[in-house]
Amino acid sequence: MKIFLPAVALWGKKAPSHSITTIMITDDQHTIVTGSQEGQLCLWNLSSELKISAKELLFGHTASITCLAKAREFEKQPYVVSASENGEMCVWNVTSGQCIESTTLPYRHTAICYYHCAFRMTGDGWLLCCGEYQDIIIIDAKTLVVLHTFTSSQSPDWISCMCIVHSMRIQEDSLLVVSVTGDLKVWNLSSSINSIQERKDIYEKESKSLDSPNCRTIRFCTYTERLLLVVFSKCWQVYDFCDFSLLLTEVSKSREFFAGGEVLAAHRIIIWTEDGHSYIYQLLNSGLSKSLYPADGRVLKGTMYPHLLCSTSVKENKSYPFVMGYLNERKEPFYKVLFSGEMSGRITLWHIPDVPVSKFDGSPKEIPITTTYILQDNFDKYHTISPSIIDGFCAFEDGDGSPAVTSSMFIPSFDKLICGCEDGRIFITLALNAAKAGLLEDNAFFRKDSLPYKVLRGHNKSVTSLLYPHSHSSKLDQSWMVSGDQESCVIWWDIFTEEVLHKFFLRAGAVTSLLMSPEIFTLKDHHIVCCVCNDHSVILLHLEEKTCLLKAQKHLSPVTTIKWHPVENFLIVGCADDSIYIWEIETGK
Repeated sequence: MKIFLPAVALWGKKAPSHSITTIMITDDQHTIVTGSQEGQLCLWNLSSELKISAKELLFGHTASITCLAKAREFEKQPYVVSASENGEMCVWNVTSGQCIESTTLPYRHTAICYYHCAFRMTGDGWLLCCGEYQDIIIIDAKTLVVLHTFTSSQSPDWISCMCIVHSMRIQEDSLLVVSVTGDLKVWNLSSSINSIQERKDIYEKESKSLDSPNCRTIRFCTYTERLLLVVFSKCWQVYDFCDFSLLLTEVSKSREFFAGGEVLAAHRIIIWTEDGHSYIYQLLNSGLSKSLYPADGRVLKGTMYPHLLCSTSVKENKSYPFVMGYLNERKEPFYKVLFSGEMSGRITLWHIPDVPVSKFDGSPKEIPITTTYILQDNFDKYHTISPSIIDGFCAFEDGDGSPAVTSSMFIPSFDKLICGCEDGRIFITLALNAAKAGLLEDNAFFRKDSLPYKVLRGHNKSVTSLLYPHSHSSKLDQSWMVSGDQESCVIWWDIFTEEVLHKFFLRAGAVTSLLMSPEIFTLKDHHIVCCVCNDHSVILLHLEEKTCLLKAQKHLSPVTTIKWHPVENFLIVGCADDSIYIWEIETGK
């Protein structure tokens, strides 16, 4: 019988970094989900009084999160989907925190919309995805398999933003998108279901140039089924959905850039900016037409103008960029909520009044912040967690507080936990006992100050990376360890004797990662250590010969991928700008 034990992560008093890149509130309005630059997701509880508390960190991505969306009909299955910069996609159960499905595709998604039509479709629906590729990709919401694509017959291009239109008036579902060059395109979703099953090409039914780039948001007014809000970086516009005629253009102030917007009610919209400000407008008739919404369905020929009702206050010391969203109708007590996430990890909520009004003198009111919260608030609230796993023996050694752990590594075969610190020291202790000490700090058998440990001294700056070569090849000595620091120094250690076998001074940037050449690749029957540095350089070291084999420094952007060609002795380097460099190891060319 197999027994599966849950993994336990221990942090000190300082919360882990969670730089928010995308944010959403689930349909049941009990959970906020945030994706981060570090790759993890965070689930936050949201109370009926709009109070926030962190619930779980979800680990499954290895790159920055680019978008979040619901992945099912939420009342039946509380699932959300996340996508990252390197093409990873995961479906999560936000109630249990489990990853239900995952895949890696050769696409970088920037937006996802869930679509399901119960009386026309079988299965769990589609994920309509757009990003850094042409047009729209349709993915099965259950299996994450690519089903088909929506293709442009005119000016195919990347898509900036999209929205799904459910129109009761014409009993038809449509997908509206705006490309990076400002072309508005419409696909018919309802009639596409059979075509997708039959693998037929599906082209847009309408296309119109909006003559403005950098579209940030497109939203359909469900209250009137006539108006379409389109937000660009430097202006926002309102169109008539019937014929896409322009009704209103509002240009931003000189240094203000719009980031998104939503429709609040039939005549009311909210627009927010990149620096976290938002403005609520009432759309009024200019007097050039008799009615904003003709009962006979005729085209709106008149124009409108916006009247500013109120704006939201923002917290000082903001961290950019902001990502914002809006929850249109909350279940009882029927709150309307504007929310934002910051690079610092802070979440802010504003309760938007049902009928926002101006002051008596006609000037706009300011809506105060309702709630603001950061992950560190959870750590400050509960004091049961030990400050650091190395706190006991570090304080015993020098009497000072323990330095921050900047890199760590676990060696299962010897039960060794190795922690590199910001002051250059490397601590080695027993991993299982250290974990017990963190969980049972009041137990006399597992006190931190009684843990056996070693200290390796050799680095003058923060230890940024660690490597245990034997875990990559059983032929290599079990006593070897390699460490790199912020000052571009790499040290080859014997961890049993605590001896420095050799120091390599790379004269490059801080060492961000240390990699071992694969077992099928050897040079003169010896394995090679690959050092990736933050100045975009890659350096190969021969440990036994204590030499530098290759110093590759021509990369123009950060290194993201390293591959080895065992036959030709090539090192293949992939960079963040999608460039690829092939280096000949023996000649350095």
